[in-house]
Amino acid sequence: MTMLDLRPLSAHIGAEVRDLDLASDLDDAVIESIRDAWIEYQVVFFPSQQLTPETQTAFARRFGEITEGHPVEPHLTGHPNVHPIDSMYGHTNFWHTDVTFMSRPPSGSLLYAVELPDVGGDTMWASTRAAYETLAAPLREFCDNLTAYHYDAYYANEVADGNGKVWEGKKVDKLYPVEHPVVRVHPETGRRNLFVNPQFTAGIKDFPARQSRDFLRVLYRHMEQPEFIVRYRWSPGTVAFWDNRATMHFGIHDYGDARRIMHRVTLRGDKPYGPRADG
Repeated sequence: MTMLDLRPLSAHIGAEVRDLDLASDLDDAVIESIRDAWIEYQVVFFPSQQLTPETQTAFARRFGEITEGHPVEPHLTGHPNVHPIDSMYGHTNFWHTDVTFMSRPPSGSLLYAVELPDVGGDTMWASTRAAYETLAAPLREFCDNLTAYHYDAYYANEVADGNGKVWEGKKVDKLYPVEHPVVRVHPETGRRNLFVNPQFTAGIKDFPARQSRDFLRVLYRHMEQPEFIVRYRWSPGTVAFWDNRATMHFGIHDYGDARRIMHRVTLRGDKPYGPRADG
């Protein structure tokens, strides 16, 4: 990371990298430094970029295999690996971790700011690693042994109506609840992270519905504490690159009817596993 003009944004999460052109043919050593920063800071921002869908996907490929745009929502016309997020069609003003309703959620996401409102439209990221590490020890041990169901009823209905897209090379024709550990072991660092989120976590396995809901509420209140969060003010051309295995995020809708357009590319992930041998 010494190769980068890197400026941490908080104690737990977030850093900004200046004076780097992501559309250029970056040296392998620079890519390795970016990867190190991504793992350490969990979300890294690159302002003042000028990317096309082609150069965005080319940059993303330097970090691994990229996914199709989204398993349910349409991709950018002519670019099957780019997912357009346009405020004309909805808002992501809720805490979530990308695509955890699939068995192998993306490992990382790269979001490029195409069009922004004059005011508002910030995004917040929370470190689920810091949230786990600051739980009381007995609660950490308890969570280590739990499994959660992840599901999205709206997307499931869309898929049932025939609107599923291609994901991992196959058309999505049915969505079932999937099981993920409540505590995910990061495959690159070995550190543990809470792996639940308010949008896609449907419940805790073997918990009655009310106890599941109340226990998840305890975890979410802890995860959403300000000291675990970085809030970023976008400028046109900024890229955010975050670790989907150790964060959740929230796109703030505080800009009325103004237009906000972002392009997202995601990196293929693996099946999450927990501290227990059976994950």
